[in-house]
Amino acid sequence: MITPIIREYFKGLREQDELDVVIPDLLTSMGFEVVRRPVSGNRQYGADVIALGTDADGERKLFVFSIKRGDLTRQEWAGADQALRQSLDEIKDVILNNRAPEHQGLKVVICITLGGIVPEAMEPLVNGYMSSNRTETLDYQVWTGDTLTRKILDGALREELFSGELRSLLRKAAATADDPERSIAHIERLVAKVAQGEADPVAKVRILYLALWILFVWGRDAGNLEAPYQASEIVTLRAWDLLYRQIEGDRGRRLDASHSFHQVVSLHLQIWDELYGKKVMPHAGKLHVLSFAVRSVDGLDINLSMFETAGRVAMGGLWQLWMEPGKGAAPQTSDLPNWPARRVAEALGRMPFANPTLLTPFADHHSTDLALALLLLCSVRDARDAARRWVREAAQRIMLAYRHHGRYPADDGSYGFLLRHPESATDEYRQAAMAASVTMPLLATVAYILDDGDTVAAIGEFQQTEAPDCSFQAWVPNSRTEDKIWQGDPWQGSSITGLKVGTDGSELIAAQRAEAQVNPDYPALSAIRLEHWPVLLLACRRLRLPVPPQLWIKLMNEMRPPERAKGNVEAAGGFSGEDQTT
Repeated sequence: MITPIIREYFKGLREQDELDVVIPDLLTSMGFEVVRRPVSGNRQYGADVIALGTDADGERKLFVFSIKRGDLTRQEWAGADQALRQSLDEIKDVILNNRAPEHQGLKVVICITLGGIVPEAMEPLVNGYMSSNRTETLDYQVWTGDTLTRKILDGALREELFSGELRSLLRKAAATADDPERSIAHIERLVAKVAQGEADPVAKVRILYLALWILFVWGRDAGNLEAPYQASEIVTLRAWDLLYRQIEGDRGRRLDASHSFHQVVSLHLQIWDELYGKKVMPHAGKLHVLSFAVRSVDGLDINLSMFETAGRVAMGGLWQLWMEPGKGAAPQTSDLPNWPARRVAEALGRMPFANPTLLTPFADHHSTDLALALLLLCSVRDARDAARRWVREAAQRIMLAYRHHGRYPADDGSYGFLLRHPESATDEYRQAAMAASVTMPLLATVAYILDDGDTVAAIGEFQQTEAPDCSFQAWVPNSRTEDKIWQGDPWQGSSITGLKVGTDGSELIAAQRAEAQVNPDYPALSAIRLEHWPVLLLACRRLRLPVPPQLWIKLMNEMRPPERAKGNVEAAGGFSGEDQTT
């Protein structure tokens, strides 16, 4: 049965930013009109949530919710700051005497809302208080975790929206939260089935949002947030796929869809913060601490894990960058001194020098994690020096590894191949193992943007004299991308091949600018058109697709404006587009 899982989910929710966030969504799914949600920093006077809805007697009333986590204790009832009894008194004295004019004629129900239960020893105190304060126009109700569970099963998870099969998948995903691979398999099936259903897109996203909350709480209790984090990426991408048409559509539906998507992103970032903000970032600059936490003596395991970590940390910072005032169309310079994106960038900038494995990607698909990290660092002015050092060190080490048949970035990123790589110290093997590279043109591009001419020249010389058969490449969306990428299909997009760095990088940059000018599919992507570019970056990270060069253009124009007098577009004639599926 799924009932115990949902009951334990409510019991495990914290009061602030969790239980008080879920309650409004539950009320909305029940048909209530939420007129007040919790606002951080403002005094609530006991009322965490206020909503209009129909009571069991069929009468429309004003419901006022005072929310506490877990089981009700004597201390939380009357002995602590912001105790429940004090909150109930404040609702009577302040909230009810300051109602909006349109609510004056409505009867009021004050709901004592708990994630857990009212223990038997506390029942006389609670029941006595409610009996003493009931009037003809004021009533009291107790909503415990059991009440909330019943209302979810009758409302948000009712049978026509959440079939028995979906309930089974949710139960299995939550029960296996300590086994991420199995849990994610169940979540992927659940997400696909919800998305294929006949419900309204907003209703589908609310179901996915609630399922993600349940998995998050169970994963946190199990001490393993890997499954919830991956699930939050999957749900965010599918939520965008379901909602972007409504977000772009008429105003009457837009607010509802935008709010639902924002809730999913907020929950994704909350899970990110629990896993990376609180557990990884504080140790980012401590020598070898994060590498040691991988708990492996194999350099490959450490390398793979650290690049995964760097990409995820960067993705959280890029979401925060997108949320800054005035940011929307593309990553651009941030100068806000105390904004979360800056704090993430500062921690990320310390990671490669405390964990040197990040200076040598073993697989070419690490270019995605590297691009995310460098995008964030270049967007925060004070972090650009760290980006410059990272690019310079990575380029030097890759070229050195290639010369001496070490672990240079291989095209084949499978674990089995990387375990054996390099399998041979011959020119033939080396040319086959690194027949193409996204990493090297990425490093050259960022070095150019950061005005590191020496690194650009070194990569250009390396390409010309030591790796002339290696095809420097980039990836760009094509006409098939919109219909596939948000659903997790990597087989779309086009490869841009034959990129040349040259002595100063101008030819490489000209080719990327030319592609940005002539490619109609990138600006047509919903995430770009509607200024939600982190959704595209998240999809690239999830699917191991290279970050499109167009996402660098705004930063490039800020930091290295194009030379208007030169015919840059003509210099781009050496590349060709190839479909990703070939």
